[in-house]
This record gives sequence, C-alpha cells and structure tokens, in this order.
Amino acid sequence: MKKSLALLALASALPLAAQSFEVSALYTWNKPKAGTFSGGGYNYDFTPDTWKAAGLRFGYTFAKVGITEFQGTATYQFKNTQDYTVKQNGVTAPLPFSLTESYQYWGVGAAASWSLPVRITAGLDYRSEKLEFDGAGLAPNNSVTYGRLWLRGNVGYDFKNSSSVTPFVAAEFAFPLSSSSPDYNQLAYPVNNFESLSKGVAPKSSYGINVGIRF
Repeated sequence: MKKSLALLALASALPLAAQSFEVSALYTWNKPKAGTFSGGGYNYDFTPDTWKAAGLRFGYTFAKVGITEFQGTATYQFKNTQDYTVKQNGVTAPLPFSLTESYQYWGVGAAASWSLPVRITAGLDYRSEKLEFDGAGLAPNNSVTYGRLWLRGNVGYDFKNSSSVTPFVAAEFAFPLSSSSPDYNQLAYPVNNFESLSKGVAPKSSYGINVGIRF
C-alpha cells in the first residue's frame, strides 16, 4: 500500500517537473574591445577580428511565480582564434609575423524569464574567459584567464505543443560589467608580458542565436 501511494505521488509530481530542464546550442559573435595604448612616442590600436564560436548551455528552472520563471544555467563556449588588425598612429601596420588571439569561456548564471507571446529573459552570468595570445617572432605564447560578470538578455519563441518537449529559438545579447586596458610598461621590452593586452581586447559585447529544447 505504501509503495503504491509513493508511486502515485511520484506520478503526480512528474507534470510539475516537466519543462524544468533546458539544453541548447549557441552560436555567438564576440566583439573585441580595441586594445588602445601609447608608448615610445607612438599610439597603438590592437583589435582582433570578431570571435565567432559555437557553445552549449544547460539550464534548470528552480522556481515559478505566475508567468515568471527563475533559472540557473551553465554555459561553455568553444575556442575560436582570430587575426589582429594593428594600427600605429592611426595607420594599419604591416606585420612581418603572425599575430592571433584565441577566446573561449565557461560560465554559470541565474536569470528570470517571462512567458509572454515571446519569452523574455534577463540575468547575470559569471564567465571565466580564457584568452591566448600568439605572436610568433614577437613573444612566446601567453594565456590568461579573465573572470567577469556579464549582463545577459534573450528574446525568443517557444514552439508549444502537446508533447512534454518544447523546442525554442532565441536571440541573445550580453555585455560585461567590467573591462581593462593594456599597460605599455608590461608590453615593452624586457618585460614582454602580453597578459594586459589579452585582457585589454577581451570582448566588450556578444550576440548570437540560441536553439534548444525544454523538457
């Protein structure tokens, strides 16, 4: 009898758990900040091309109040490498060596969603961003991890149906709440520490497409 009651309670709870989980794929464009600094009588601008990369996100809705849902998320964006544009005193400088920067991150966050005719989401992410600078002929490889808070928003549409699985698509945009600038004294010989350059060109915004399912 007790087992029957327990099974009945579990079966009754299943509809409440429905739509609590989310799995999605991301494709984002991460716009770098121009790494601008002066030194040695020159003005420099180091700007990588926009990083474009795929990623994965997992979410869990831990509370619902009316049309508002509260969700925790975990995100991983895969590595992408881009070339640099380098300007010296405003003029694009030809380089006798390759110069590239890679970017990837993992993040955790929390957000609130409102189920209207479209789904609107706003939240905060903590992203551990890894940037790796490669300047063959100039300096050895330099890798730096940059932890920042990001403000994230989504506007999407849920393809609701009679199934327990709901596909969705959303446009996503995000902005970091902090940034830094390169330090010429760190870059100049004999220090040659390019960590400040990597942080100085870390993305100033990102936008993309998010496609997945809720179940």
